[in-house]
Amino acid sequence: MKILNSMYGQAIGDMLGEPVEGLNREEIAMQHHTIIGFISPPSITDDTIMTHLVVRSICETGRTDRRHIAQTFLRNRARIPRMGPTTAQALFGLAEDPDFTPTTGTTDGAAMRAPAIAWLFPADMVIPNAIESSLATHGAPVAIAGACAVACAVSKAIAGADIGTVIRAGVHGAREVSADFASLILEAVSLASQRSLEDAIDITGCGIETEEAVPAVFAIISKHHDFRSAVLAAVNLGGDADTIAGMAGAIIGAMSHELPRDWIDACRGQPEAMILESWRCVSRFTRSTGHRAGTSH
Repeated sequence: MKILNSMYGQAIGDMLGEPVEGLNREEIAMQHHTIIGFISPPSITDDTIMTHLVVRSICETGRTDRRHIAQTFLRNRARIPRMGPTTAQALFGLAEDPDFTPTTGTTDGAAMRAPAIAWLFPADMVIPNAIESSLATHGAPVAIAGACAVACAVSKAIAGADIGTVIRAGVHGAREVSADFASLILEAVSLASQRSLEDAIDITGCGIETEEAVPAVFAIISKHHDFRSAVLAAVNLGGDADTIAGMAGAIIGAMSHELPRDWIDACRGQPEAMILESWRCVSRFTRSTGHRAGTSH
């Protein structure tokens, strides 16, 4: 149930943030005052779609294979709206050269789809698989470290850990790739403990770059432990609102006993079909491999 809640949590955050992606906090306040729910018909973005395509790829091959993940994205390109610049560039390279492997890319596309790794693998297998999945499109250490941070946090949340342990797991995951990036997460959490979330984010940022988006996620969950308040806080900050709310939703969703019923109902149609198919894939993968997400192997 924790994995399913994490899946719904990511999709809900993505849909809530989608209408205000790219707006800053002042623009959101001017147009909507404070967002407390859906302000337009709910619609998922590339965040949710690509996360579930990672699940499909791993379940199809029985392992995390960067090239298969990238090929899966390429085959489903027409289904992926508003694809991020790094991912689009990587898929262009792959279309030109089947052996293409990215060596750059600092945006948060790898981190946004990292929850898939936590849904599928036990805790001690999360980091290597998050790295491999990231390399489908992102080669920069900061992007990979961000993905490891998010995957490790979701994994600990699925295991039933408290918020402090979840945050420490995220910092550990980041540090395995980049000590500097781990320090950015710690700084964001520290700032959020000393002042308002808005003031902390004014310093750290909440844009599309991994060095802003992922620390913002950890600052948000350090202040907001309730699912509804966490994702709404992310949405009202603006910036890369759909991605940040989706990552926060995946973490806090896994820690929640239940999610708002009206928001789950908003997933009916394509989002819910995608979630339930991934849930079945994860169940089959668990039975066939003996892996259980959130546990030690």
